[in-house]
Amino acid sequence: MEAKVDSRVPAEVKEKASKELAAHGLSISSFIRMTLSSIAKDGFLKYWGIPNVETMASIEEAVEDMNNPKLKSTSSFEELENLVNYKTITEKFKD
Repeated sequence: MEAKVDSRVPAEVKEKASKELAAHGLSISSFIRMTLSSIAKDGFLKYWGIPNVETMASIEEAVEDMNNPKLKSTSSFEELENLVNYKTITEKFKD
């Protein structure tokens, strides 16, 4: 038995994807069929780089900090050295 899959995407995305797939001898339908079959057989594709929970939490923390900085900023290397106590850090990581 076959099932129908519908998806809504912007027209521009569909047009660009259709042209790219056609250059490789594929239609959108055949690409979707191949992708879903591969996932059903082998699981989610690791190379798609979907972050795990820990990675996603780190990303969210970084985005939150960019939107609402809690860290002091500097405008020169000298200010940065003073801020992080450069001598202490360099001594700590020697050899």
